[in-house]
Amino acid sequence: MPSCPSGHDSTADDFCDVCGLRLQTFAPLAAPDPRTHAPPATPPVPVPRPSVGEPRGGPCPECGTSRAGRFCEECGYDFASRSGAHQRRHPGARHLGTIWRAVVAADPAYYQYMVDQGMLDPGRIVFPAGHRPRRVTLDSDRVHIGRRSTCRGFTPEIDLGGPGGDPAISHVHAVLVARAGATWSLLDPGSTNGTTVNGTANPITPNVEVPLNDNDRIYVGAWTVIVLQRG
Repeated sequence: MPSCPSGHDSTADDFCDVCGLRLQTFAPLAAPDPRTHAPPATPPVPVPRPSVGEPRGGPCPECGTSRAGRFCEECGYDFASRSGAHQRRHPGARHLGTIWRAVVAADPAYYQYMVDQGMLDPGRIVFPAGHRPRRVTLDSDRVHIGRRSTCRGFTPEIDLGGPGGDPAISHVHAVLVARAGATWSLLDPGSTNGTTVNGTANPITPNVEVPLNDNDRIYVGAWTVIVLQRG
């Protein structure tokens, strides 16, 4: 039976009637061969692999969610540094006066691409009218991109949820990680709908840091683009 990738209980069989994302369909197992009574061959099920040097573990000491990578997908806890979501300012974020900002906007071209690829139903997910870009200063060693979790008391530094927010965003969808030399990298801890950079078709590999440069574009959710700007 088709299921929503975000876990909603949908009564439709093509697109989720809660969030509008295309439902995933899993093929039923084939029947045994009546001539040999042998069970049918089934393809192997891919198993997510943890990042090198980061063995699987859990649950998260802050919220109890099972671990699937470096960052908890529910509250943003960092298993590598054993620290919570909100951190002190990182020396690399303001090196010799260097300031980094993230410009968050709704991109109609990206939204149309998602529609054309059949990833969302425009009848259920409508592009936001009158959306204005906003700027977020990157002044922590980790900047979480996602949507708030009231029950966990977690609010990401770049919050894409709330009224009129992007409906295809995970609680911790991606994380900007400050690096030495006033640079940043991007990590997706295993979001439901993936993260792409600079308009490429393939999402970045979960739990693998991707170095970022000035004016790189991060695409998440149904329409969100985040442009990294230096100075």
